[in-house]
Amino acid sequence: MSLKTKITSSLLALTVAGIAIAGAIQPSSAKKLTNAEAAAIAGIGGFVLGAAIANSNRGPDYYGDHRSSWERHVDRCYARYQSYDHRTDTYFGFDGQYHYCRL
Repeated sequence: MSLKTKITSSLLALTVAGIAIAGAIQPSSAKKLTNAEAAAIAGIGGFVLGAAIANSNRGPDYYGDHRSSWERHVDRCYARYQSYDHRTDTYFGFDGQYHYCRL
């Protein structure tokens, strides 16, 4: 998920949480919340909700490598063989023959 998407979802969640909290807060007989307290509660709620939304779309990749298995295969083959051609998935061996990359 891109940074722009995370920021957008966090701001959206903050807005929704702020509106929900502002509408749900009822003044108590002992003390009313100040604007700063209500804003702090809305901010914390929005942060938590935004973090939950941002992490909900996480795929099976747990190590931060968002490349496909084919892209990782191609990178390994390029690193190992100078003559590797990703279009045919082959490299030119020392025996003068083309071989498939099996990394």
